[in-house]
Amino acid sequence: MDNAGNPSEFSPLLPDAPTEDRIGTAVLAMEGGAAAGVAWFAMLTYIQTHLVAGSTATRIEDVDRQSFDVNFMAFGLVVGIAFAGCVAWALMGSIPSSYRRGGLSIVAAFVATVLGMGLTFMLRGQPLLLLLLATIAGVLAVWLGRRAVRSWK
Repeated sequence: MDNAGNPSEFSPLLPDAPTEDRIGTAVLAMEGGAAAGVAWFAMLTYIQTHLVAGSTATRIEDVDRQSFDVNFMAFGLVVGIAFAGCVAWALMGSIPSSYRRGGLSIVAAFVATVLGMGLTFMLRGQPLLLLLLATIAGVLAVWLGRRAVRSWK
């Protein structure tokens, strides 16, 4: 207000500031992306457990760096991080800012990595528990993803 009581033209908001609240959508999308990433890492660990079951390597020098099981895990980790981020990005479709969507997707991908690695490490290659974790995380990802898409309206 100026001295005459008229509203001033100063506004702390930029002209392209969002006009609606999308925090709920962003949180649901990040949770859905993280759950999808946990499901990915659980299945990756499950498959890796079966791949190395027949390995005869007893020392690190005995491991063939060109073998399929070593490369499967290395590339699977990178693809899993990208998968979790892409799921979160897709679920944030109603957020028009690519900058915000990208930043939050990266956070979701790293949360998925930390959770996925921690949970699968604790299971120590137990095949049934890894399948159970993958199933629970997959169902949770679908449920959270549906809620995120429904919140677009």
